[in-house]
Amino acid sequence: MKLNKKIGNFIRNARVSKGLSEKELASLISVSQQQVSRYERGVSTLSIQNILILLNALNVPFDEFSHKIIKTEQNRLFDLLIEELETDGVINVGNLKNI
Repeated sequence: MKLNKKIGNFIRNARVSKGLSEKELASLISVSQQQVSRYERGVSTLSIQNILILLNALNVPFDEFSHKIIKTEQNRLFDLLIEELETDGVINVGNLKNI
């Protein structure tokens, strides 16, 4: 899943868990309801400033966001790297498990 979509899903889940509509969240952050929808669908890329504004409006700590988004993205990239190294014959993960 693309990063914009993951961030959008996180924002949507946080909004819904707070009992807010898209329109209510839009009012809190001074954007249109359509813009909130674009953020949540991953259509619009959020700047770090806009992410912080959204997290503040939703009362979500940055640690929670970073754990769910950044850490999972790091893990995904690590898995892709390992897969590529295995495909190229550079490493054999099966051998690493015996260490």
